Amino acid sequence: MRVLLRWHRKGFTLVEIIIIVAVLAALAAVILVTYNGVQRRAADTQTRQTVADALKSLQLYYVIDKSYPSNIAGTEYAPPLSVAVALYTNAPETPVYDNLTPDQNAQLFLNSCNGFMPITDGATTYNNACIYSGNNIHVKGTISSNVVIDGPAFSQTDFVLTCGAACNVAQADIIAKFVEQGGEFPIAVPKDGSPLPAPVSVTVGSAASDFCVEGRAAKFADIIYHAVPSSIGIQDGPCPPNPGFHYP
Repeated sequence: MRVLLRWHRKGFTLVEIIIIVAVLAALAAVILVTYNGVQRRAADTQTRQTVADALKSLQLYYVIDKSYPSNIAGTEYAPPLSVAVALYTNAPETPVYDNLTPDQNAQLFLNSCNGFMPITDGATTYNNACIYSGNNIHVKGTISSNVVIDGPAFSQTDFVLTCGAACNVAQADIIAKFVEQGGEFPIAVPKDGSPLPAPVSVTVGSAASDFCVEGRAAKFADIIYHAVPSSIGIQDGPCPPNPGFHYP
């Protein structure tokens, strides 16, 4: 007599389901780790390359301008959005004042004027100091370049230096710096010196002689590279502290 045995399966057992779930979870973990590893390597490569490209753009800028810009935007280089780029430089900072009294305004002009003294051309010194004397401003110099501008108030067109090309440059620089800092013409000649208040803001000059450019991966906070003008290659980590540098 033949006996036919038939085995009917109605589904997976609990143990089998647990094993399947465990296998799928392990596969998902492996895939995730692999994916994150690929993403991390891509971010690392892109961040390093971004800093290298920024460094090249800054070096090219220097070849043309003999200085570095105060902001990476000045190089016309556009870093990728996935890398945060910061350029720290020693570009000069200019304090900006507001609501100055007439005496403070006059003091600011005097500071600006003396900031460009002495005026020289080769071995020749034309002017060496700016002072208020009586009702006048006196830009002290040699007989040919000594300038006295009558007060008690003077306008921008009254302020004229007379030693030629070197004085023309200094005159323009003095006026530009004064106005940039919030000064206004006409200037009333003060009787005494006046301390300036704290600046209301600070603007950054356009030219720098040193820098550190830094790139950070947006998705991985620990992927950071930097470079300086003397870099042989791209360096790991953020820009080292430098009290002479600021951003932007």
